Amino acid sequence: MSDYDFSRLNDKEFEIFCTDLLSAREGVKFERFKPGRDAGVDGRYFRPEGDEWILQCKHWISTPLEKLVKSIADSEILKVRKLSPGRYILALSHSLSRNDKNILLQKLSPFVLSPADILGREDLSDLLAKHPDVERRHYKLWIASSNVLAYMLNKPIYDRSHFELGELIEESKQYVATANHLQAIEKLESTSIVIITGPAGIGKTTLAGQLILQYVADGFDLSVISDDIREAEGVYDPDSKQIFYFDDFLGRNYLEALSGHEGAKIVGFIRRIVKNPKKRFVLTSRTTILNQGKILNDVFHNSNINRNEFEITLESLSQFDKAKILYNHIWHSKLDCEYVEQLYSHRRYRAIIDHKNFNPRLIRFVTDTQRLESVPSESYWSHITDLLNDPSLVWGHPFEAQLDDCGRALVILVAMNGRLIKEPELSEAFSRYLEYPGAAGLTGKKDFLLNLRHLSGSMLTRFVVGENHPFVRLFNPSLGDFVLNRYANNTPTLRQCFGSLKTLSSLKTLKDMTDNKMIKSSVAAEVIDHIFASISDINFLGSSAEFVAQLCITRSELGEKFSLSNQGLSKAIDFIGGEECGGFFLASARVLLWALRNGGIDKRAVEAFLSGAFSIGPSYDELLILGQLVKCFDIVVNQALYDAYDQTVTDYLITSVEDEFPEAEVFSDGGSQTSARRKFIELMDEKASELGANDSYSVADSVANLVNVDRFYDKYFYETDHEPSYTPYRESMTWRERSFIAIDPIDDLFSRE
Repeated sequence: MSDYDFSRLNDKEFEIFCTDLLSAREGVKFERFKPGRDAGVDGRYFRPEGDEWILQCKHWISTPLEKLVKSIADSEILKVRKLSPGRYILALSHSLSRNDKNILLQKLSPFVLSPADILGREDLSDLLAKHPDVERRHYKLWIASSNVLAYMLNKPIYDRSHFELGELIEESKQYVATANHLQAIEKLESTSIVIITGPAGIGKTTLAGQLILQYVADGFDLSVISDDIREAEGVYDPDSKQIFYFDDFLGRNYLEALSGHEGAKIVGFIRRIVKNPKKRFVLTSRTTILNQGKILNDVFHNSNINRNEFEITLESLSQFDKAKILYNHIWHSKLDCEYVEQLYSHRRYRAIIDHKNFNPRLIRFVTDTQRLESVPSESYWSHITDLLNDPSLVWGHPFEAQLDDCGRALVILVAMNGRLIKEPELSEAFSRYLEYPGAAGLTGKKDFLLNLRHLSGSMLTRFVVGENHPFVRLFNPSLGDFVLNRYANNTPTLRQCFGSLKTLSSLKTLKDMTDNKMIKSSVAAEVIDHIFASISDINFLGSSAEFVAQLCITRSELGEKFSLSNQGLSKAIDFIGGEECGGFFLASARVLLWALRNGGIDKRAVEAFLSGAFSIGPSYDELLILGQLVKCFDIVVNQALYDAYDQTVTDYLITSVEDEFPEAEVFSDGGSQTSARRKFIELMDEKASELGANDSYSVADSVANLVNVDRFYDKYFYETDHEPSYTPYRESMTWRERSFIAIDPIDDLFSRE
C-alpha cells in the first residue's frame, strides 16, 4: 500500500479529493458546494428515494486530533442534526484509532450508519489503492506516492538527477496544474520534445519539473543537463526509457548566446530524440533569450526542423489559475496568522491576483517566511505592494539589506562564474577575494563555510554529486541577472571578482557581458589584463592550461594580438605546451596551432599534447583543430602520428554513427543493401576528409566494417513504427468540471467559513 501524504493538499484540494474518492467507492457522483452555503456540507448526493447523503471533510493538519474530535462533538453535530441527512460520511486527514472512530460514531449517531463512513488517513490510503484512476487524477498524491520514492531509492540514476528529483517532489506540493500542463504532455507525446518558453518568473522551470516527475513515475530514467549537451550524449542509452532535462538551455542568464556549432549540437540531439520512441526531451528558455538566439533559429531552419513544433509559450495565466497559485502558497507557507490576515483583509488577495506584475516567482517570494524576517506584520501589505509595483526589489532588498559585505561577495562570485561552481573552487575564489587591497574593511564574518550555510536556501543552493563532490549554484537564475546588471558599471568589483575566480566559466561570462554591450571592450580588456598579469607573476601556479589558453584567446579578441615579441604570450605558450592535455582542450589546441605555425613552440611538446588529446575521445570541434595540428608535421617522419589521428577519427565516426545513423542520406534512393553500404562509405569518406584524416577512404572502410549497416537497413525498410511508450493522463482535474453556479470561484476558494 502506498503511504499517501495528504499534507501536500490544501484544504480545498482535500475536499475535492475526498468527494472524488467517495464517489468512486459508492458508485455515485457527490456534488460539491461552496463552503458555508450549506453549513456542514462538502459533498452531497440526492438518492432517487428522495433523501440525501452528505460528505464532510476535515483537513486540519496542524490541529491536534483531540481538539478536532471535540470540535466535531460540540459544533458539527448541531449542523448535522439541522440537515438531518439519510447518511453522513466524515473524512479526516488525521490518523484514527479504533477508539477514535467509536467516539466519533457515538457523537454523530444516528446519521453515521457504520464505522466505514468515518475515514481517517489510513482508510483513505487503503481506498485510494483500490481506485488508481482517482489517484491518477489527483496529481500531488500520485506524483509523491511510494512508486516515485522507490524509483529514487532503486534506480541507478545519476547523483545530480537524484538531487533534482528530490527537489521536484518537494516543490510539487505548491504546484498548480494549469491547462499548460496538459498541453505540454500532449506536445511531448506527439513530438518527444517540448521547449517551454515565456517571460521570467511565469513558471517555465516549475512546469518542466512537474512534467519530469510525471514521466519518472511512469518508468523513465532522468538525466539532468547542467551545462553542455554532451552531458546527455554521454548517458544516452538507445534501449532504455529516458527523459532529458535542460533548464535555461540558452544560458543561466540572458547574456549567453549559442555559437553555430552548439546550436547544431542541440538540433542534432533533438533529431536523435525524435527518432527514438523511448526518449523525451524537456527544455526551457526565457522568450527574450530564445528570440535573441537567432543562430539557433537558423540551425532549426537549415535542419528542416520547425522550432515552433516543440514550443509551449507561457504568456499569461487565467485569473483563477493565479488565485489557486496564491492560495496554495499561503496554505503551505508558515506565515503567522497576522500576516495571513493582511492578505484577507478587504479581500486584498484580489489586488494581488489582478496586478499586472503577478507571477508565480513573485508569489513564492512574498510568502517565504525566511524573506520576511525584517518585515513586521503591519508592514507586510506595503511590502507586497512595493514588490508588485517594482519586481526588481525581489532581489534588491534582500541583497542590499539582509546581506553583509562577505555574504554579497560570495553571491557575486557565483553569479559571475555564470554556472554552478565546485565548492572548493568557490572557497579558493573567496579567499583570493578577501586578499585584495581594501578587503580588510569588509563587514561580516570571513569564514567561508559559515557564509555558505547562511546563504544556502535563500541566495545559494548547495548540493553534492557522488560521494563527495559538492557544488554551489545560484538559488534562482534571475538573481544572476540582477547581480550582473548591478555591477556592470563597477570596474573595481569586476576586476576583483573575475581576478578571484580564475575559471573558464567566468571568462565566458565576461565575454558575454562584452558581446551584449553590458560593459565596454576597454573594461573587459582591463579585467583580462589584470587576471593575466596576476597569474603570470606566479608562473601560472594553480591555473589549468585550458584556462591560460582561453585567457590568451580572449586577450587577442579584445585587442592584444598574438605576437612572438609578446613575452607574456610566449611564457603562456611554454606553460600550455608543458602541461598534460586535460578533459577540455579546444583553446589549448588553438593556441598551440598558432605557436606551431609561427615557430613559437617545440614540436615535441605538441606531439605529447596530441597523444593525450587522442586518448580523451575528442569532439567534432576539437578534431578539426587536432587535424590541423597533425598537418604541421612531416608525414614521412611522423607517420605514426598521422595513423593515430586517423584511428581517433575512426573511433569518433563509429560512435557518432551508432548514436545517429544518417538514414535519409544512406537509404535515399531505396536501393539494395549493397548500394546502401556503398553510399555509407562515401558519406564516411566525406566526413573523414572534413576532419582532416590522412587516408579518409581507409577510415571510411574501417567504419563500414565495424558498423552494421544491414541492421539499419532492415530497421528503416521493414520495422513498423513503435507504439508510444507512455500514455499521458488526459483527464482534466475533476474540480474544474464542478464549477460553482452563481458563485465567484476566487472568493469561494479563499472562503474561510
